[in-house]
This record gives sequence, structure tokens and C-alpha cells, in this order.
Amino acid sequence: MSVYEDIGEERLGRIVRTFYDRVFQDPMLAHFFMNLDHEHLIAMQVDFVRSMLGGPQRYRGKPLEVIHDPMIIRPPHFRRRQRILQETMEEHGLTAEVVAYWLKQEERLKPLIMKDQTSCADP
Repeated sequence: MSVYEDIGEERLGRIVRTFYDRVFQDPMLAHFFMNLDHEHLIAMQVDFVRSMLGGPQRYRGKPLEVIHDPMIIRPPHFRRRQRILQETMEEHGLTAEVVAYWLKQEERLKPLIMKDQTSCADP
């Protein structure tokens, strides 16, 4: 059974929506999403995560490096995103194993998302 099958389509959609609703309001991350169509973004993210977690459909959006190229995403931004994602998954009742797996998959994408790997606030 894939992680996607363990989570299920309906719960996956709720998790992604809750996560982005929080990110859109987060003082550290909201500015990245100010001029974007939130509903479209959520739909594309459900598609992407479904594919990433072993679901039946392939992601059909733009390559991640193209989408994130104009942004200056630094380690504190990425860590904040991961923290909100972890809290959201835990609140939706995912097991520790599934949470760890999903976060690990997201972590592997870091080189495609972050141009600037440095930060004066980074330990």
C-alpha cells in the first residue's frame, strides 16, 4: 500500500487545503502567495502531493524550479513551511511514520525550491 492509499484522496485534499490556508495567513510566508490564485495553487498542490506519495495521477504542472525561481526562499522560510506542514498532518491524524515520510519527500525537493541556501539566522 502506498502512502497515498494510506492517507486517502479526501483526507489528502483536506490536509493540503488546511496547510495552505495557514500558509496564506502566516506572517513569514504569506508574501510568497499574495498575487497567486489560491484555489488553483491548492488544486495543483493536491495533484503534486498525490503523485509524490504514490497516487494514481502524475503531476502536470510546471517544473518546481521554474515556479520557485523568482522567489528568494531561504532556510528559515523552508523550515517554517515544514513546521506548518508537520503540525497540519498531525492535526489530521496521520501516523508518525506517514508524517516523517511526507516531510522527507518534501525535504528532497529543497534544491529545486531554494536558490539561496544561506541565511544569517541559520544555525
